[in-house]
Amino acid sequence: MVRYSLVPTSWGPFLLVMQGERVLETKLPDESDLDRHLTRLRTDLGAVEDDCAHPPLQESIQRYFEGAPGVRFQARLVLDGMTEFQKAIIRACRTIGYGKTLSYGELAKRAGFPGAARAVGSVMSSNRHPLITPCHRVVAAGNRIGGFSSSSGTELKRALLELEGATVSA
Repeated sequence: MVRYSLVPTSWGPFLLVMQGERVLETKLPDESDLDRHLTRLRTDLGAVEDDCAHPPLQESIQRYFEGAPGVRFQARLVLDGMTEFQKAIIRACRTIGYGKTLSYGELAKRAGFPGAARAVGSVMSSNRHPLITPCHRVVAAGNRIGGFSSSSGTELKRALLELEGATVSA
């Protein structure tokens, strides 16, 4: 069964979608197409609203957006349909600590695929679990902001990094 919660945060609603006890997907508070996305979840996946989906994770999400330092997200993810490379990148990305950044190339190396920086960028751009898989902490070479696939683009990425106390080049 697929269920979802609109987790209230100080930045707006954060969409948490669960499949059983695993996180199927998330959407950051800035998403302009939230209503369309909710309609797709209900129609295509038969998702039902459940404000009690994974309470400890919801609490961590709320604390994160309140600026609590060092928040970690303890959750299992749905990685079905991903290649072993994609799974390795997601797992390695989840090890990037709060307030830290890694370049696409460094993340590729950490995951065991040195030289695959462009492919890492592709995995990050299709990340189904933003924040839980902290793709905002992956930056371009030279500590430049790089891209971000949210509807607010790199402005949100920069805001998330600033919330964590991380700095990136202009």
